[in-house]
Amino acid sequence: MRRTDMAQIKEILRLHYEVGLSQRDIAKSVQCSLGTVSNVLQRAREAGIEYPTELSAKELGSKIYPPVEKKPGEHKPEPDMEYIHREMSRKGITLQLLWEEYKAGNPDGIMYNQFCERYRVYRKQNKIYMRREHKAGEHGEVDWAGLAASYYVDGEERKAYYFVLTLSASSYIYAEPFRDMTMSSWIEAHCRAFEYFGGTPKILIPDNTKTAVIKPFSKTEKEPVLNQTYKDLASFYGAAIIPARPLKPQDKALAEKGVQIVENRIISKLRNRTFLSFEDLHTASMEELEIVNTSNFKSRPTNRRALFLEIEKNELLPLPKSRFEYADWKTCKVAFDYHIKYDEHFYSVPYIYVGKQVDVSGTTRMVEIFYEHERVASHKRSYEKHQRYVTLTEHMPENHRVVSEWSYDRFLSWASSFGEQTEAYIRFIMSKREHPEQAYKTCAGILNIGKKIPKESMEQICKMALDTNLYSFKYFDAIFKKYVGVDHPSAKPIDNPNVRGAEYYGGGK
Repeated sequence: MRRTDMAQIKEILRLHYEVGLSQRDIAKSVQCSLGTVSNVLQRAREAGIEYPTELSAKELGSKIYPPVEKKPGEHKPEPDMEYIHREMSRKGITLQLLWEEYKAGNPDGIMYNQFCERYRVYRKQNKIYMRREHKAGEHGEVDWAGLAASYYVDGEERKAYYFVLTLSASSYIYAEPFRDMTMSSWIEAHCRAFEYFGGTPKILIPDNTKTAVIKPFSKTEKEPVLNQTYKDLASFYGAAIIPARPLKPQDKALAEKGVQIVENRIISKLRNRTFLSFEDLHTASMEELEIVNTSNFKSRPTNRRALFLEIEKNELLPLPKSRFEYADWKTCKVAFDYHIKYDEHFYSVPYIYVGKQVDVSGTTRMVEIFYEHERVASHKRSYEKHQRYVTLTEHMPENHRVVSEWSYDRFLSWASSFGEQTEAYIRFIMSKREHPEQAYKTCAGILNIGKKIPKESMEQICKMALDTNLYSFKYFDAIFKKYVGVDHPSAKPIDNPNVRGAEYYGGGK
């Protein structure tokens, strides 16, 4: 108990002797620990202090904490600063509370001001002082390393780039090489880091790389504009994103330190080794990472992994049951045929959104379309080169639904009834058309012509059209007329006495 808290001591004595409150209620009222209340009352009894007392604050203090005669060579018990620092990483822990616990076990220990000063000196000597205290499980600072490692493929040198994520309280590091620094690598790296930790930090602090921040803080941008896929990743894992300010390395000091450690103790250490594949480099890098995380700090008798397991692992957010799936985002305008184009395929949208700007999210399995942040269409992603259009009947206007029973498979089945060449030609037409209804009508017209001639003739005409790369009804009909030697369709002359003949126009003999 500090000498300046004599008023607090008097209040404890008053509430105990005059009001008769329990020690727990006294602690709540005076806003101190239960141990402090118990210690004050015990010392008051040992000092023979009766309440009410006429003692001054100075006299009361001298009786509660009488001077202790030191024996030669005797010193006050020093607090365990390693333990103090670990406890300060926990939520809700303050130096005041730790000092009170220290005093409860060491009544003759140092006072609060000395306690705080020793902790400041400890942090400075061990290079763990910083602008703010980091609580376990709160911050994960992210960056790409500045140095790159080399590996070889068929004698050609290639570069590998290191992703680094450092946890705040334990300085636990995850680092992994990637072939590039694209968005897919950025997302994959985060997923692997979270799985390595067995949880997710509550706040991610990235640098202003384009894979994280589209527009950083500036005089015109008061709020950073985050990459949509990165926002989706954070939302999926329950984390928040707070980008570091441009040109403010102190905002991500741990990431800067983590990058330095990775560059010095992993990348530089592997510089003289030759790796004949990316996989060999990756294996060696992960082995070196284990050495980094299990080696003791220079000035502290512990290591990053031990500290992580002790104070930080249980504070991380739990992992979801499944891993986040990378999605590629783009903005599209809905075409007049109520489809959007994504990866050389066309997906339908309700026709009322024709001409609107929509956001499209594509994963390996699905294509989802959003208008003003609301999903308006969802499709299973198509990889079929010959089936470029994916259309839902409910997205069509009424006049298009009349032909909605026409389908790719139906036309192929119809064409196969003529033979292989006809089927191949109809398949070719379907791959060339950009509007599904146009392709259906063209196919229907061509196959209807085929009803008028033998199957062998239809096969030969389709082969000629396919060989000449013709896929419109107009040109197919021209080939048909040339092949059969008659105009199509033929019409009988009109026999009517009131109709002028060729003789009238000079066309007769």
